[in-house]
Amino acid sequence: MRLAWLFLVLAITTEVAGLTAMKAASGSYAGHVIMYASIALSYVFLARAVKTISVSVAYAIWEGSGVALITLASVFVFGHVLNGREMLGLSMAVVGILLVNAGEAQEEETAGEAAR
Repeated sequence: MRLAWLFLVLAITTEVAGLTAMKAASGSYAGHVIMYASIALSYVFLARAVKTISVSVAYAIWEGSGVALITLASVFVFGHVLNGREMLGLSMAVVGILLVNAGEAQEEETAGEAAR
């Protein structure tokens, strides 16, 4: 199970790296190669993670965390200033991820009790 979570973290990391490279190197062929390779690798890692982690949970965490981290990279690396709507949207994404994860944990707990 820990290996699946490691693959999910790697999927998130490579997605963020690829999309940050897209912004940083727009217009250069090397930047595009890095971007495509990183995003492809991200999907490979995500596919490995969903062999163990529920697809709904893995995808929610991958997508939501990716959006939040890419936004942070945009703020700290590229100087983007977030407005109130963007902050609200990010907050809602984080809450959504937490709720999906909590629902999965509750479902696993209920299944474990039913098996006894």
